[in-house]
Amino acid sequence: MICRDRGLDGLAITDHNTLAHDLGEDMVILPGIEISSRDGHVIGLGVSETIPRGLSADETIRRIRGQNGVSIIPHPYDLFRSSVRPDRLTVRPDAIEVINSSSFLHSVTWKRARKFAEKENYPMTAGSDSHIPQTIGRAFTEIECKSSDTGSILTSLVSGSVSPIGGSVRANERFRKMFYRKSMGD
Repeated sequence: MICRDRGLDGLAITDHNTLAHDLGEDMVILPGIEISSRDGHVIGLGVSETIPRGLSADETIRRIRGQNGVSIIPHPYDLFRSSVRPDRLTVRPDAIEVINSSSFLHSVTWKRARKFAEKENYPMTAGSDSHIPQTIGRAFTEIECKSSDTGSILTSLVSGSVSPIGGSVRANERFRKMFYRKSMGD
């Protein structure tokens, strides 16, 4: 499996507006979803039911919390994707993604996200936002926890026992991702 080859112990599959459950692989799969709120994308981990799209980001975070899930603001400040501006929220999310390997102008957006997360004392995460096999694991969150069950992982994430790691996708991978989306009808 690609994930094992790249040294990953697990992953969170966060498809847009579709809840991903355990896929039965021999690795940790966190249930997750990337919700299209009217203010931008919000990731929910550890949720058991789909959360409707089109709610405010604040209400989306409340709904995630109502399912004892963990909320993450992915790719904040990204200029080319639907991104929540975390400084405008009235409900505090659980973490801020500070490295997203698919972000354009990452030298600007990552710095701004990290600066905000540090100032406001948020746990910081990273994600590949892959969509294609070639970029899985390009960015990831290293989590220190006592066990590999979902509850322990999510508790460690919220407590800040995490380190964002990774880099940006290459130009040829960006084109491959765009071609893949087009062929899938997105």
